[in-house]
Amino acid sequence: MVKIVALLGDFWHSESAYKAGLEAAINRLPNKDNVALRYITIDEVSTALDENPDIFVNGKMDPQTPQEEDVQAWLTDAVDKKIISYVEDGGSVLAWHSGMAGYDPESRYIHMCRGYFDYHPPGLQDVIYMLKEGEKTGPNTFPLKDEQYFVHCDVNATEVDLWSTGVDGDSLAGWKHQYGHGKVCCFSPAHTKEAMLDNNVSSLLAEKITWLLKK
Repeated sequence: MVKIVALLGDFWHSESAYKAGLEAAINRLPNKDNVALRYITIDEVSTALDENPDIFVNGKMDPQTPQEEDVQAWLTDAVDKKIISYVEDGGSVLAWHSGMAGYDPESRYIHMCRGYFDYHPPGLQDVIYMLKEGEKTGPNTFPLKDEQYFVHCDVNATEVDLWSTGVDGDSLAGWKHQYGHGKVCCFSPAHTKEAMLDNNVSSLLAEKITWLLKK
Protein backbone atom coordinates (compact mmCIF):
# COMPACT_ATOMS: atom_id res chain seq x y z
CA MET A 1 0.00 0.00 0.00
CA VAL A 2 1.34 3.43 -1.00
CA LYS A 3 1.01 5.90 1.88
CA ILE A 4 0.57 9.61 1.18
CA VAL A 5 0.10 12.21 3.91
CA ALA A 6 -0.99 15.73 2.97
CA LEU A 7 -0.90 19.05 4.81
CA LEU A 8 -3.20 21.35 2.86
CA GLY A 9 -4.79 24.79 2.97
CA ASP A 10 -4.08 28.05 4.80
CA PHE A 11 -5.40 31.60 5.20
CA TRP A 12 -5.26 32.34 1.47
CA HIS A 13 -5.76 28.86 0.05
CA SER A 14 -8.79 26.60 0.25
CA GLU A 15 -8.19 23.24 1.90
CA SER A 16 -11.18 21.74 0.07
CA ALA A 17 -9.81 22.92 -3.30
CA TYR A 18 -6.45 21.30 -2.56
CA LYS A 19 -8.16 18.06 -1.52
CA ALA A 20 -10.21 17.96 -4.73
CA GLY A 21 -7.10 18.60 -6.83
CA LEU A 22 -4.98 16.00 -5.07
CA GLU A 23 -7.67 13.35 -5.22
CA ALA A 24 -8.22 14.03 -8.93
CA ALA A 25 -4.50 13.51 -9.55
CA ILE A 26 -4.39 10.32 -7.50
CA ASN A 27 -7.38 8.98 -9.42
CA ARG A 28 -5.23 9.17 -12.56
CA LEU A 29 -2.65 6.77 -11.12
CA PRO A 30 -2.73 3.21 -12.46
CA ASN A 31 -2.38 1.93 -8.87
CA LYS A 32 -4.94 4.36 -7.41
CA ASP A 33 -6.71 1.58 -5.51
CA ASN A 34 -3.44 0.87 -3.72
CA VAL A 35 -3.05 4.43 -2.39
CA ALA A 36 -3.84 5.32 1.21
CA LEU A 37 -4.26 9.10 1.46
CA ARG A 38 -4.39 10.77 4.87
CA TYR A 39 -4.87 14.45 5.60
CA ILE A 40 -2.95 15.82 8.56
CA THR A 41 -2.75 19.03 10.59
CA ILE A 42 0.36 21.03 11.48
CA ASP A 43 0.36 19.33 14.88
CA GLU A 44 0.54 15.91 13.24
CA VAL A 45 3.41 16.49 10.79
CA SER A 46 6.18 15.15 13.01
CA THR A 47 4.39 11.96 14.07
CA ALA A 48 3.14 11.37 10.52
CA LEU A 49 6.70 11.53 9.17
CA ASP A 50 7.83 9.10 11.88
CA GLU A 51 5.58 6.57 10.12
CA ASN A 52 7.68 6.96 6.93
CA PRO A 53 4.97 7.65 4.37
CA ASP A 54 5.93 7.33 0.73
CA ILE A 55 5.08 11.00 0.05
CA PHE A 56 4.53 14.06 2.20
CA VAL A 57 2.48 16.66 0.29
CA ASN A 58 2.88 20.19 1.63
CA GLY A 59 0.26 22.62 0.36
CA LYS A 60 0.39 25.07 3.26
CA MET A 61 2.22 28.39 3.50
CA ASP A 62 4.33 28.94 6.61
CA PRO A 63 2.57 32.00 8.13
CA GLN A 64 -0.69 30.93 9.73
CA THR A 65 -1.88 34.46 10.56
CA PRO A 66 -0.54 36.60 7.67
CA GLN A 67 -3.19 39.24 8.28
CA GLU A 68 -1.97 39.93 11.84
CA GLU A 69 1.11 41.67 13.17
CA ASP A 70 2.01 38.64 15.26
CA VAL A 71 2.52 36.18 12.41
CA GLN A 72 2.56 32.59 13.62
CA ALA A 73 4.63 30.19 11.51
CA TRP A 74 4.03 26.45 11.69
CA LEU A 75 7.51 25.29 10.58
CA THR A 76 9.37 25.08 13.88
CA ASP A 77 13.06 24.26 14.01
CA ALA A 78 12.24 20.75 15.22
CA VAL A 79 9.79 20.07 12.36
CA ASP A 80 12.23 21.63 9.88
CA LYS A 81 14.87 19.11 10.97
CA LYS A 82 12.34 16.26 10.91
CA ILE A 83 11.35 16.93 7.28
CA ILE A 84 14.98 16.98 6.17
CA SER A 85 15.74 13.77 8.03
CA TYR A 86 12.68 12.12 6.49
CA VAL A 87 13.79 12.97 2.94
CA GLU A 88 17.46 12.17 3.51
CA ASP A 89 16.37 8.72 4.70
CA GLY A 90 14.35 8.07 1.53
CA GLY A 91 11.07 9.96 1.85
CA SER A 92 9.59 12.17 -0.85
CA VAL A 93 8.17 15.69 -0.58
CA LEU A 94 5.81 17.46 -2.96
CA ALA A 95 5.92 21.22 -2.28
CA TRP A 96 2.71 22.29 -3.97
CA HIS A 97 1.75 25.93 -4.65
CA SER A 98 1.65 27.63 -1.24
CA GLY A 99 3.89 24.88 0.11
CA MET A 100 6.69 27.11 -1.22
CA ALA A 101 5.30 30.42 0.13
CA GLY A 102 6.19 32.48 3.16
CA TYR A 103 9.02 30.25 4.38
CA ASP A 104 12.33 31.57 5.64
CA PRO A 105 14.72 31.34 2.67
CA GLU A 106 17.39 30.17 5.12
CA SER A 107 15.28 27.32 6.51
CA ARG A 108 16.44 23.77 5.92
CA TYR A 109 13.16 23.10 4.15
CA ILE A 110 13.71 25.81 1.53
CA HIS A 111 17.34 24.81 1.04
CA MET A 112 16.05 21.29 0.40
CA CYS A 113 13.44 22.60 -2.08
CA ARG A 114 16.15 24.67 -3.82
CA GLY A 115 13.57 27.32 -4.61
CA TYR A 116 10.72 29.32 -3.14
CA PHE A 117 7.87 31.70 -3.92
CA ASP A 118 8.76 35.38 -4.32
CA TYR A 119 5.56 37.11 -5.48
CA HIS A 120 2.62 36.94 -7.87
CA PRO A 121 0.75 39.65 -9.79
CA PRO A 122 -2.51 40.73 -8.09
CA GLY A 123 -5.46 38.38 -8.49
CA LEU A 124 -5.86 35.70 -11.12
CA GLN A 125 -4.15 36.18 -14.48
CA ASP A 126 -4.18 34.48 -17.87
CA VAL A 127 -1.15 32.24 -17.52
CA ILE A 128 0.40 29.96 -20.13
CA TYR A 129 2.21 26.95 -18.72
CA MET A 130 4.95 25.46 -20.87
CA LEU A 131 6.53 22.03 -20.76
CA LYS A 132 9.41 23.37 -22.84
CA GLU A 133 11.17 26.62 -21.99
CA GLY A 134 10.16 29.50 -24.26
CA GLU A 135 7.60 27.49 -26.24
CA LYS A 136 4.59 29.74 -25.67
CA THR A 137 2.29 28.11 -28.23
CA GLY A 138 1.83 24.54 -29.35
CA PRO A 139 1.13 21.09 -27.95
CA ASN A 140 3.49 21.54 -25.00
CA THR A 141 1.54 24.48 -23.59
CA PHE A 142 -1.79 25.06 -21.87
CA PRO A 143 -3.64 28.15 -20.61
CA LEU A 144 -4.91 28.58 -17.07
CA LYS A 145 -6.56 31.33 -15.05
CA ASP A 146 -4.19 31.25 -12.11
CA GLU A 147 -1.84 33.01 -9.74
CA GLN A 148 1.42 33.13 -11.63
CA TYR A 149 4.14 32.41 -9.11
CA PHE A 150 7.45 34.16 -9.59
CA VAL A 151 10.13 32.26 -7.75
CA HIS A 152 13.74 32.08 -6.72
CA CYS A 153 15.28 28.78 -7.82
CA ASP A 154 18.77 27.30 -7.84
CA VAL A 155 18.47 26.05 -11.41
CA ASN A 156 21.94 24.51 -11.30
CA ALA A 157 20.93 22.17 -8.49
CA THR A 158 17.61 20.87 -9.80
CA GLU A 159 15.79 19.87 -12.99
CA VAL A 160 13.31 22.50 -14.16
CA ASP A 161 10.46 20.88 -16.09
CA LEU A 162 7.69 23.49 -16.14
CA TRP A 163 7.68 27.19 -17.06
CA SER A 164 5.06 29.95 -17.08
CA THR A 165 4.43 33.18 -18.91
CA GLY A 166 1.92 35.91 -18.09
CA VAL A 167 1.31 39.62 -17.65
CA ASP A 168 4.53 40.16 -15.69
CA GLY A 169 6.76 37.98 -17.85
CA ASP A 170 8.25 34.52 -17.59
CA SER A 171 8.98 32.36 -14.57
CA LEU A 172 9.70 28.81 -13.48
CA ALA A 173 6.71 26.73 -12.42
CA GLY A 174 8.07 23.30 -11.54
CA TRP A 175 11.28 21.45 -10.76
CA LYS A 176 12.46 18.22 -9.16
CA HIS A 177 15.62 16.57 -7.78
CA GLN A 178 17.06 13.88 -5.59
CA TYR A 179 17.88 14.83 -2.01
CA GLY A 180 19.83 12.35 0.05
CA HIS A 181 18.08 9.02 -0.48
CA GLY A 182 14.78 10.77 -1.19
CA LYS A 183 13.16 13.07 -3.71
CA VAL A 184 11.73 16.59 -3.82
CA CYS A 185 9.31 18.05 -6.34
CA CYS A 186 8.12 21.69 -6.42
CA PHE A 187 4.96 22.47 -8.41
CA SER A 188 3.39 25.93 -8.52
CA PRO A 189 -0.03 25.45 -10.23
CA ALA A 190 -2.74 26.11 -9.09
CA HIS A 191 -4.75 28.46 -6.87
CA THR A 192 -8.47 27.78 -7.37
CA LYS A 193 -10.41 24.52 -7.29
CA GLU A 194 -11.33 24.96 -10.95
CA ALA A 195 -7.65 25.34 -11.89
CA MET A 196 -6.58 22.41 -9.70
CA LEU A 197 -9.16 20.24 -11.46
CA ASP A 198 -7.96 21.31 -14.90
CA ASN A 199 -7.05 18.16 -16.84
CA ASN A 200 -3.56 19.45 -17.63
CA VAL A 201 -2.85 20.31 -14.00
CA SER A 202 -4.12 17.02 -12.55
CA SER A 203 -2.29 15.07 -15.25
CA LEU A 204 0.99 16.82 -14.47
CA LEU A 205 0.43 16.41 -10.74
CA ALA A 206 -0.14 12.69 -11.26
CA GLU A 207 3.15 12.55 -13.17
CA LYS A 208 4.94 14.25 -10.26
CA ILE A 209 3.46 11.79 -7.80
CA THR A 210 4.50 8.88 -10.00
CA TRP A 211 8.06 10.25 -10.20
CA LEU A 212 8.22 10.71 -6.43
CA LEU A 213 7.13 7.10 -5.91
CA LYS A 214 9.79 5.61 -8.19
CA LYS A 215 12.67 4.15 -6.24
